[in-house]
Amino acid sequence: MLSQEPPKAVAKVLVLAVWGITPISWTYFILFILYRTLLAENLADGLRHVVRGTLPVAARRFPRFSRALSSRGWFLYALIEVLFSLYYRHLAARVQVPGVSHTATRNYVVKAITTALSDGMNKEGTDRKDLFKAKTGAEQLPEPNRHLAWDDPRAVEFRREMSGWFIGIKTENITRQDVYEWLSWALFGKFYKQLQEEDKEHGEESEHAQKQLEFLEDATRLFAARSGRKEFPEHVELSPEEKRSKRTMLLSLDPVRVSSRPFGLYAAVALGNELARFIWSRRYGMQRLKIGDVSYLLYIPSEWSASAAKKGEMPLPVLFLHGLGIGMVQYVDVVRGLLNPELMRQPRPVLIPLQPWTSGDILSPRFLRPWRAPESAALIRAMIERHGFDECGVSVMSHSMGTILHTWLLKHMSDLIQRSILVDPVCFQLWAPHLCYRFLYKKANTFIEYALRYFVARELGTANVLTRNFDWSSNVLFIDDIPNHDNPNRTRVYLAGSDTVVDAPVVERFLARNGMRDVLEYRKGLHHGTYVMGPGNVLPQIVSELDAPLK
Repeated sequence: MLSQEPPKAVAKVLVLAVWGITPISWTYFILFILYRTLLAENLADGLRHVVRGTLPVAARRFPRFSRALSSRGWFLYALIEVLFSLYYRHLAARVQVPGVSHTATRNYVVKAITTALSDGMNKEGTDRKDLFKAKTGAEQLPEPNRHLAWDDPRAVEFRREMSGWFIGIKTENITRQDVYEWLSWALFGKFYKQLQEEDKEHGEESEHAQKQLEFLEDATRLFAARSGRKEFPEHVELSPEEKRSKRTMLLSLDPVRVSSRPFGLYAAVALGNELARFIWSRRYGMQRLKIGDVSYLLYIPSEWSASAAKKGEMPLPVLFLHGLGIGMVQYVDVVRGLLNPELMRQPRPVLIPLQPWTSGDILSPRFLRPWRAPESAALIRAMIERHGFDECGVSVMSHSMGTILHTWLLKHMSDLIQRSILVDPVCFQLWAPHLCYRFLYKKANTFIEYALRYFVARELGTANVLTRNFDWSSNVLFIDDIPNHDNPNRTRVYLAGSDTVVDAPVVERFLARNGMRDVLEYRKGLHHGTYVMGPGNVLPQIVSELDAPLK
């Protein structure tokens, strides 16, 4: 990583240079055709010159234009970019259909809301039961016993955090209607107006909508009590600036924001990944295999055996779950670290599921069909069992968006996971707004933020995953979902203090107060990705932890 971040202007120039390839290609394509058809004797003659790449006789009068518009190779490339831009636009339109916010049961939603409201309540020795009174039904939200005082530090902190879902307005100006809008999306994946309209209908749908509205009302009362209010105001006076900028983040309902990019960029990414896989195949004997329609990379040393690993005589297989970006080519340091004989105690198998939907692999048939939690767990379990790793279990190492997949596996196949290492995790505290705000909604103010916004967040596949396929109920990782969460030998979390994606200090405090202080590595000066990429990475430390015998 860069020791000193370049100015934002450098990122703007870089983005403009890449983004500009498409309009330049359109311009060349149009001029190439117009120049020939306008100077030809007739349209048919002009089109013949276009197909052949030749110039009409009249073009001799304009030698400079003729030289600039005479390259048939550039025309063919421009044609590819033009056709690709139309295809890209078509795909971008397809992903605008609203997605789901969650697929969880009502019991799980109650647990999530209760956890979110309880977090931080035990400061100053006050138990959360002092604020909430549980109901008998598992599908029912607790009732508020009382509301916190407005100036209670816990209420102040909760208001500050919660207000992040409501852009452009002051905390005290959040109305009941605003909270209804937000919770309608978060709990039911619908606009509040849609819930109201369903309530007016007849039959089972109306009854279901009525129950949803009642649940919504209960949740709103709880959020009011937790934030130091008796209730949210019905109406407030907003300043002209607040009226202009006010909006509520509704991740799976808001329009998907996609920035165009050239075919050449996708081709370069594909070439880089193929080259990396070729080198790993030659150097380490790593294979690319498939199960169903999902590919994965696999390395198994000849001297390794599952029975020896089960006895602790050899390291466990490592399941590496990559993050979003440009695929495995950005993880060359990780692969080198995991397979470097100088770093490890003994050779170990390495299994890497490939995720084309967050890797810029636009030619994959799964590019806009990312897997969900049940499918991913079933496929990865099948990969593990195919190669006999289920006999000993695996160590799972995940990075960034890969920690979401890690979360799914902990919930669906924890019996096979012996050790968990989460680097730059984005799976904690998903009830807080900082992840989606920083990555998708916040104005980019730095080089890293601007580059991430264009090259990652607004790439079609990634944007589709983050806005139309982001199921928070599957993605959020609770502390009790992690086996041995307080054992440094079994669980490690690496959190970068200057992370631009998550609010690292907030996550650090959350993990520390929930019993994970001893498993947490927190370094204030590091950025997202620094732990595993670039010259300052800590891969030797991570590899040594993967090698350690289980305790």
